[in-house]
Amino acid sequence: MTEQAQPIGAVPKIPAGRDRRPTLISDWRRQEAGSHYMQGALALTYSLPSGVQADPRSSALTLVHPAPEEAGEAPDAHTWAARFLQAVVEVVSSDRPLTQLVRWTDQRVYAEIARRQQRVAAHRRSTVVRTNRQQVATVHICHPAPTVAEVSARVSMGGRSRAVAARLVFSRDRWLCTAICFG
Repeated sequence: MTEQAQPIGAVPKIPAGRDRRPTLISDWRRQEAGSHYMQGALALTYSLPSGVQADPRSSALTLVHPAPEEAGEAPDAHTWAARFLQAVVEVVSSDRPLTQLVRWTDQRVYAEIARRQQRVAAHRRSTVVRTNRQQVATVHICHPAPTVAEVSARVSMGGRSRAVAARLVFSRDRWLCTAICFG
């Protein structure tokens, strides 16, 4: 109990033998173990074929940042909106699992699609089995802001058509559906 207590937050002193901290782990290992480095988990001794170096040279890693997008520019929403609305139509008609939309919708939209799917499934039980699948026939987009797309689409099934409207907001790296309305 003769140890002196250091105050909390005190920086430990570096031993006198070390004048600098190693910049790489491999430098530290060489300092600690001398010039011969042995990997503890794979400590094997074997002869190498001629021409192959026993010590692979360490390569420097380069951090690459994604290309910065210009302020207010989002990728084209038309193709993505058509595919997204086709997926929504397939979920509502129980041809696709609802969980596939969780990444692309906020909580309110996800809940609205789930309610719509349940209502369609309950109605379908009391009617004749369908033979055709619903298809997104046309898509129209309006951009009230550079990162916002308001989408309207016509969905056809056989000889009937219905409308779907959605609001998409570009957030971080993807379009996110923040509102949806079925007609």
